[in-house]
Amino acid sequence: MSTVVSQAEKVTIKEQTDVQAAMITFHGSLKSEEYRAAMLSNYDLCQQPHIKNWLQNNTDAGVLSLDDQKWVSENLIPKAAQEVEKIAVVVSKDVFRKFAAKNILDKQKGKLNFQYFNNLEDAKAWLKA
Repeated sequence: MSTVVSQAEKVTIKEQTDVQAAMITFHGSLKSEEYRAAMLSNYDLCQQPHIKNWLQNNTDAGVLSLDDQKWVSENLIPKAAQEVEKIAVVVSKDVFRKFAAKNILDKQKGKLNFQYFNNLEDAKAWLKA
């Protein structure tokens, strides 16, 4: 079950209660300020006591700038690591966005419990385990 927390043209944030996750779904490319605001909104949702996981659906996400990749890696991930137990990322169909997600999280090996998935169902199953 899920409850929409925020919805815009290119991003949706839901409380995904079946896997105790804050779920962010991208629908195309966002401007840097929109992307960062959305990621921070998802982070804020992670601070709820009943939320313990981060679920990111990049299936239809657009390109992510190098500056935004650096911002996530240096600013958001360290904070999120304190709030969540698991991070599940459904990889993008776009090869450049797929590389960006792997680039960000691979730098955090050993600091985070994260996995990449090709579909949402597998990601949710891992979060439930």
